[in-house]
Amino acid sequence: RAFLDKYCLDCHDAEAKKGDLDLSRFTDETSVIHDRSVWRRIYEKVESHQMPPPKRDSQPTGPEREMLMKWIMGIAERPDPVLGARDPGKATMRRLTRLEYNNAIRDLFALPMDVFMFPERLPIADKGYFNPASGIMLTEVKVEMREYGGKYPVLCPHLGLPEDTRAEHGFSNRGDAMSFSPLLFEKYMNAAREIVNAPDLAARSPILAELIDAEKRADPTRATSQKVAPSVPLVEQFASAFPQISEAQNNSIPLAEFRRQISVAFAEGRGGVLDMPSQLASKTISGKDGFIQATFGGRTLSLRSNADLWIAEFGTVKPASVPAVLANRVKGKTSYALNLSVSDEHAGYGVEHVGLCVMGRKGQQGKVEVSAILTDDSELTRSLEISDSESGTTFCSFSAPSGKTIKQLVVDGSELKGDYLVLDDIGLITRGPAQAGPAGPLEPGPPAHQGYSQSSTPERLKAFVERAFRRAVPDEEMSSILRVYDGARRDIATEVDAIRQALVTVLASPAFLFVEANGVPGAGKIAPLEDAELATRLSLFVCASTPDTELLNLAKQGRLRDTATLEAQTRRLLKDARCRELSESFAVQWLRLDQLYTAKPDPDIFKNFYSGPQGKNTLHGAALTEALLLFETVMVEDRSILEFLAADYTWLNPQLARFYDMRLESGESEPVTAVNSNRELKTKTEKGAVWRRVKLADGRRGGFMTMAAPMIVTSLPFRTSPVKRGAWLLETMFNRPPTEPKVAFAIENDTKEAAQQMSTRQKFEAHRNKAACYSCHIRLDPPGFALEHFNPVGQWRDTDAGVPVDAKGEWNGETFDGPDGFKAILMRHPREFTRGFVEHLLSYALGRPLDVYDMPMIEEIQQAAMADGWKFSRVIVEIVKSYPFTQTRSLP
Repeated sequence: RAFLDKYCLDCHDAEAKKGDLDLSRFTDETSVIHDRSVWRRIYEKVESHQMPPPKRDSQPTGPEREMLMKWIMGIAERPDPVLGARDPGKATMRRLTRLEYNNAIRDLFALPMDVFMFPERLPIADKGYFNPASGIMLTEVKVEMREYGGKYPVLCPHLGLPEDTRAEHGFSNRGDAMSFSPLLFEKYMNAAREIVNAPDLAARSPILAELIDAEKRADPTRATSQKVAPSVPLVEQFASAFPQISEAQNNSIPLAEFRRQISVAFAEGRGGVLDMPSQLASKTISGKDGFIQATFGGRTLSLRSNADLWIAEFGTVKPASVPAVLANRVKGKTSYALNLSVSDEHAGYGVEHVGLCVMGRKGQQGKVEVSAILTDDSELTRSLEISDSESGTTFCSFSAPSGKTIKQLVVDGSELKGDYLVLDDIGLITRGPAQAGPAGPLEPGPPAHQGYSQSSTPERLKAFVERAFRRAVPDEEMSSILRVYDGARRDIATEVDAIRQALVTVLASPAFLFVEANGVPGAGKIAPLEDAELATRLSLFVCASTPDTELLNLAKQGRLRDTATLEAQTRRLLKDARCRELSESFAVQWLRLDQLYTAKPDPDIFKNFYSGPQGKNTLHGAALTEALLLFETVMVEDRSILEFLAADYTWLNPQLARFYDMRLESGESEPVTAVNSNRELKTKTEKGAVWRRVKLADGRRGGFMTMAAPMIVTSLPFRTSPVKRGAWLLETMFNRPPTEPKVAFAIENDTKEAAQQMSTRQKFEAHRNKAACYSCHIRLDPPGFALEHFNPVGQWRDTDAGVPVDAKGEWNGETFDGPDGFKAILMRHPREFTRGFVEHLLSYALGRPLDVYDMPMIEEIQQAAMADGWKFSRVIVEIVKSYPFTQTRSLP
C-alpha cells in the first residue's frame, strides 16, 4: 500500500482512473485476492519500467520494484478463496480449428492427402526432408515450394470452410475468439456430406473400405492366380558388401543416414532391406500375375512388376549382400516398373522412404533413370551414370512428403549399353507408428479400427465413432447414430449408402466438432481431465489432429494420466511426422508469418525482391522457409530454444544467399561458414529448392529477429517502421505487447520520395520525446531501432537516406549498437525471452489466454527447462505435465 501511495495513486485512484485502473479500491490482501487478474498487468508494467511513467521525477528503486513484483508473485501463488486450491483455469468451449478439422478427418480416414485446400497449409510441395524420428536435420535439404494460393491435390477440391478468427495477441485455437453460428453449422453439415460422398474416398481410405465392404476389400498380397508368391526376408543391413557406394546427386537421404534409418526401422518393425536369398536364384517372377512378398512387424509388403523379373546370380556383378540380385528376365528389356503395396493390421500404412542400388556390371555402362511415383501420381527422379565395373554401382533414395507414400518405382535403362538392368538391396521404410511406443507394449485389446471383417455393421460403426469422438461412446449415444443408419437402410437401397449417411451424422456431431475439457465428473470444483480429454488435448497441441490409436488405447486403460506415461507419449509424438504442425501452425502464428504473403515491398525500390515474368516470382517463400527450417531444426534435434533468439547458423538457398549478399567459405575440416560478400551460395542440385545449413561468421544474423521474414512483415512498402518492429519484438519475443496509443500519430509527408531524403530515425525522434508517448516508446524504440540496419526487405544496410544508420539504444540499463549488441544483452539475460516463449506455447496448448494464477506455473516450467539446457522437448514435456494442462476448473 505504501508503494501505491507513493508511486501510483496520483494517476490510478477512483477520481483519475487513468487507463481505466483504480488501485485505491485495494485496501487489504483480501480485496487483492478477490480481484487478482489486474495485478499481472501491474507486474508487467512495473517490471518493464513503463510504470511509473519514465519521465516522472519520483521513481522506485530497484529493490522497491523487486519487492512489489515478489509480492505479486506471492499473491498469484495463493489458493483461490472460492476453489480452496490453486486455479488451473478453464478453457472456453471451442470447436476444432479449420486446420484441426482437416487433420482430424484426414487421420480418421487414414487419407494420404488433405481433405480440402486452405491457406493455413503452407505452400510447401515436398516435405520429405522432415523426419523427426531420425533426430537430425541434414546439412542439406530439398524444400520445394508451390505457388502461393495455387491448387494442390486434395480429396474435395471444391470444398471450403470459413477462416478462423485470430485472438488479439493470441492464436486461432482460442475459444474466446471463436464463433459458431447456425450458418456455420450448416456449412459443416454440407462439408460432412461432401467428404463422405467424395468419389475417391473409398479408394483412398482403407478405413472406409473396411467399413463399407469388410469382407471384399482388396488384399494387395492376394495373387490373381493360385501361384504361391516367393517370400523374401527383410534384413537390417543395407548393402553390407559395399562400405562405400557412389551416390546420386539429389538423393533424399544420404547413404550413411539411410543405413542408420533402415536399422532403426528394422528394430521397430517398420521396414528393412529386401534381400534376394540364394535359394530363389534362377526363379522368374511373372509380370502378369507374379509378385514377391515380405512380412515384417505385422505387415506384408508386396512387390509386383509390369515385366517378367529374374532373381539371378551374375558372375559379372558384385552383389550388394548375398549372391542373388534382381534383373529383367527378357534380354535387352531394361526398363520396367515395380509396384509397392503394404497390407497391414493397422490402416494407413505405406512406403515413406526407399533406397536401392543400381548395380555396375562388367561390359555395360550408360545412363539409368530411377523414378519414385507417389500416391498423387507426382514423381521424383534420379539420374545415374553407371560404369562397367563394381565401382559403377550407385545408390539412390527417395522420400515421400507428408500425406503421400511411394506406390511405384520405375527404372529406365533405355540409354544403358547392356542387356540387363540389375538391382539389389531395395531398402524400404513404411510410414506409421512403431509397434510399441516409449511407454511399453499396450495391454491386450485391439485398436478401435481393427477386426472389421469379423464384426457386424453396428460394431464397425461404433469403433469408428469412438475414434471420431475421441472417447468411449455409451450405448444410448450410439443408438441415435444407429437410428440414422437403420432409417437410411429402410429408405435407401444399399447398405453402403446407409453407412455413409451415418458417417455424415458423426462428422457433423458436436462430439466431433467440439473439444471437451470438462474433467472427471463429480470430482469437485477442480477436476483432473479425463484420460480421453487429456489424449485429445495432447494430440491437438503437438499434432493439431485427433489422437492416434496408441493414445486412445492408453486413455481407455486409464494409463495416460500417469506422469511417466504422459511424458513418454509426448516424446513419441515429437518423433511423429505430424508434429510438423508445431512449426506450421504454432510457429507461423507466433512469429506472424501468416502475414508474410500479404506484405508487398515496393517493386520500384526493391527490384531484387522480385524476379521472373512480370515479377511474379518473389522471395516470400524463401523468407518463410528460412524461418521454418530454424524452428524445425531446434525441434527435431532437440536444441536449446535460445537458438530462436541468436543461433550461430541459418539456412540458405542460392536466391536468399545472393539476396543477403553472402558467400560460403570452408576449410578441409571446417564447417561451411556464411560471410558477407556479393557471391551467392553454389550448389550442384536444383536451384532454389536446395537449402544448406551454414555457420554464421558474425552476429548480424542468426535467430528469428534478424531474418528477412519478420523484417518484411514489420515494414511499410517503402520504408522501415521501428514502431512496428519494436511492437513485433515486444509481443513475439517477450509476450509483452505494447498498449494501443489513445491518440493517433502519423509522420508528416510520409511518402516513398520523402523516405529517400530523411532517415527513419530522424522522423521519429521528435514524436517519441513527447511526455504522453515516452512511456511506451522507451520500450518500443530500442528493439525497433536495433534492427534499423535491415531495410524493409531484410537486407543489411549501413546508410538510410544517405545518413549513417543509427542502431544504438539502451535495454534494461545496458547500451548496445546494432542487432548483434542487442541480442548479446538478451542472451546474457535470457529469461525475458524464455518466459515469453513459454507463455506463448502454454496459451497455445491450453487454447485460452493466460491469467495471474498461471504465473507460478510459467516460472516452474522455466526452472525445469533451464536445468535441462533450455531443450525444446523439455519445454513441451513440462507444459504437458503441468497443472493447468492436466486439470480444469468446473466453475465458470
